[in-house]
Amino acid sequence: MGLFDFRCPVSGLSLRAADAVHVALIEVSPGEWSPLSLPLRGCYDRGGSIDGFTPDFRTELFVAGFARFVQAKRVEAGWARDELASFVRRPGIESLLYLFERVNTMSEWGEATFTLDGRSLRQVLIHAQVFTAVAPPVRPAQAPEYEALEQQLARAPVAPQAREMFEEIIIAADPVRVEASAALSQLTAFTRWLAAHQRRWSPAAETGQFGVLEDLEFAREALVKLDGSPKLLRVIERVLEELEEEARE
Repeated sequence: MGLFDFRCPVSGLSLRAADAVHVALIEVSPGEWSPLSLPLRGCYDRGGSIDGFTPDFRTELFVAGFARFVQAKRVEAGWARDELASFVRRPGIESLLYLFERVNTMSEWGEATFTLDGRSLRQVLIHAQVFTAVAPPVRPAQAPEYEALEQQLARAPVAPQAREMFEEIIIAADPVRVEASAALSQLTAFTRWLAAHQRRWSPAAETGQFGVLEDLEFAREALVKLDGSPKLLRVIERVLEELEEEARE
């Protein structure tokens, strides 16, 4: 299989040679998607997913929680049964991300069944600088009390299945509770930004095989499209400078 790239659905920037934030999504009602996982930052691998990240509590709980869903026969993978079986044989974040990538990528060309509790599962990849500009991590000065983190998780704009997977963070060690609170605050801030700009979570994205010239065109388009969002403009200007330097090499 050859290399291929995605464009960030928020900014339109190419993810080629960029860091990206991965969020698993579940369709809670027709056309309405909610996060199923906490944001995970890595390098776009030019194959539809990310790598280069350090596994932590969010990957551990995502893997363990999804494995429980599979064991309870709540997951249906349709034609991706082989990828699901690979995850079952050796549960890990790599095999889980690969399962999401395979379904998400192939769904660009046709219907691909992948459900939890009968609701479709997909993923979204967002340019990491864009995600951080819109939703910077807000880490509390000290670990939140158990009750406070429980309330934050209950209020977070995530699917019920996500709360089910990540409820263990409530009684985790202090460093994990700090990072979990920051991750939940990012999802909340990003969801609010989407709503304020008449957007919503979605797995839809443009794909292709891009080079620096295409990336430059996308960045210039983004400058025009997002001229009313100063936070994102600063990101796009930086990306454009980097691409222009790459084009001169």
